[in-house]
Amino acid sequence: MARWSTGPPPYRTPDDVREEWAALGARQFAEQEYTDALEAVVARLGVNTEHSPASHRDEILERGLRKLDWHVEPLPRNVGAACDAGIECGRCGFGCRVGAKQSVVKTWLADAVEAGARLYVGTDVRRIVVDNGRATGVEAVTSEGHSVWVRSRAVVVAAGAIQTPALLRRSGLGNRAIGDFLRLHPATAVFGVFDEEIRPWEGGMQTRYSKQDRDLDGKGYGVIYETGPMTPGMSVGFQAWTGAAAHRDQMLKLANTVAVGIITRDRDHGKVETDRKGEAIVRYRISARDAAHMHTGIVNAASILEAAGAKRIFSGHQAGVSYEPGVTGSHEEFSQQAEAAGYAPGQCSMGALHIMGSARMGGSPDFSATNPDGATWDVPNIVVADGSCFPTASGVNPMVSIEAIAYMNATRLAATLT
Repeated sequence: MARWSTGPPPYRTPDDVREEWAALGARQFAEQEYTDALEAVVARLGVNTEHSPASHRDEILERGLRKLDWHVEPLPRNVGAACDAGIECGRCGFGCRVGAKQSVVKTWLADAVEAGARLYVGTDVRRIVVDNGRATGVEAVTSEGHSVWVRSRAVVVAAGAIQTPALLRRSGLGNRAIGDFLRLHPATAVFGVFDEEIRPWEGGMQTRYSKQDRDLDGKGYGVIYETGPMTPGMSVGFQAWTGAAAHRDQMLKLANTVAVGIITRDRDHGKVETDRKGEAIVRYRISARDAAHMHTGIVNAASILEAAGAKRIFSGHQAGVSYEPGVTGSHEEFSQQAEAAGYAPGQCSMGALHIMGSARMGGSPDFSATNPDGATWDVPNIVVADGSCFPTASGVNPMVSIEAIAYMNATRLAATLT
């Protein structure tokens, strides 16, 4: 019998990850306060599994997983009844054309405007103004080059895990942990070509997933498997370039192709630095330990596709690693060739799927950029409220975790301002 999760849906932060975060000094991650924040976000976004019918590519993923007797379950989505889950869906990565997705624009930002907030679009915050150890506002510039100054009793930074540490550095903050502990959820894909037509650009973005290999080291680090809408542009980013003829053949067979994505929970980390102008510079290279987990994911993704009936299977390795089950090559040879092809720069196509951790919360300025309130150690009324707060990688799609941290840190900040 296939294993089905009895725990919370994948959008919520997993319990073992919450315990890991709490152990780094922000104890509320393991307490009711964070649970309440997660529930508030799930409720406001309308996260549900009622609008997650499997796309054809997700049916392929599920078919292979069930044949192997591996974990599989529906993936919750923050969409409403307007979602047709099959006609316009699949184009979600370019924006929801039917207005079904309960995005931040339709929820939290709409709430903020209703409460009196003013939004400045196309405006780049260059620095936080700090006077006598307290933030007093921000200095920004519009896309037309006009200066904007905003005075405030506190500043909340939510520029993402690349731009948040850069802004903090430009503003003169000196804590050595700012920009460190960057995690990226390194991701790659294995492709399967089938006899049946799949049209992988159609259907919900992700409606099935597997956490079969989420713990490969006994410490909660491993990979999860998902699919995604595969347009020509999306697929090219995870495929190797082995010549024009091979690329043409892959595009001609795109309608019959499924990509199983491998999302790696990276235990090791990189960093964000700044250049002389204060712009962000990312330094990250996947470690041998995390690459070994990715390799296991590639090998097992091939097993999923083979079990589902793929006629040809290939990875994103530049060396052109592939086989045709029962015809040429074998799964074992595929594994050996993928390992030999390697995971150093230029050897395997991969992407930074979720960017986290560069201003992480914790219990000491020695290893964290922000305290358990999300406030910087340097300036107490600068609060960070985005993915950069993550103490370590979440291991799952981080949307709800990011918004729950923002909700929790904003609640704590509001309490200090009243």
